[in-house]
Amino acid sequence: MFSFLAFTQEEPDPDAYYAVSETIFIESEVYKKQRELQIFIPDEYFWEKNRHFKVLYLFDAQNTRIFNYISGNIQLLSMNTIEPVIIVGIVTEDRWDEFLPPNNHVETLKRYEPPMGHADLLIQHIQEEVEPFLKKNYRVQDYRLGIGHSLGATFVTYASMKTDNLFDYNILLSPNYNYDQKQFVDRYKEFVGNDLEKNKTFYFTNGCGDRYENEFDGPLQEVIAILEDSGNEKIKWEYKKTDIDNHGLIWLAVCNGLLHWNAYMTKEDK
Repeated sequence: MFSFLAFTQEEPDPDAYYAVSETIFIESEVYKKQRELQIFIPDEYFWEKNRHFKVLYLFDAQNTRIFNYISGNIQLLSMNTIEPVIIVGIVTEDRWDEFLPPNNHVETLKRYEPPMGHADLLIQHIQEEVEPFLKKNYRVQDYRLGIGHSLGATFVTYASMKTDNLFDYNILLSPNYNYDQKQFVDRYKEFVGNDLEKNKTFYFTNGCGDRYENEFDGPLQEVIAILEDSGNEKIKWEYKKTDIDNHGLIWLAVCNGLLHWNAYMTKEDK
């Protein structure tokens, strides 16, 4: 079912660098075709043979510049700040279809034309196919981070709300909560009232100035207000406004999300 990634068995040189990015193909029963993953393995995976690593899911990994930017941030920050992680980049073929949940309003179809609204299939693919592959072939912990931008952040939110293991920590870059007449504002209202089995942490950031940033800001502020009024101790969150005025460049703010994750984990360990 899965292609196999082999690593060298030689004793690593502590002064050498071994980080590697690989393209993996999975024969998916969920999608009835091959699915592509971009996987980054940090140096520490080779230096420390008995260590297990947290996993960071990155969405929109079909954009190699984004994948390389995120893996570069991880490599730089893990030198002396954050712990290294394995990155699993989900290569997306159709963002509307894979990232969006079903719409509740027919008017939504005027903007988002079918095929769309099959986010549950992507969740199923990750849980039933990607996760078993990771646990079989890599030394991984059970902890999962998710990073998404725009509709990718919409999906990360949806998956985090619907599952226990996806995701423990969410970095949400300009999430599109305006979708389907602000469907996700309603979802947050329900979510904060849930009795969660484990902690969920959300790091929100957005910019200002361009059309998408202005459109998505209002619903995001409504979500922040919901979280401010929530007494759910299992839900942790942080919001940071940036002065980036280009929706496509909000990826630049991911460093702050990773630093916040490090601060959060350091606090949790005390």
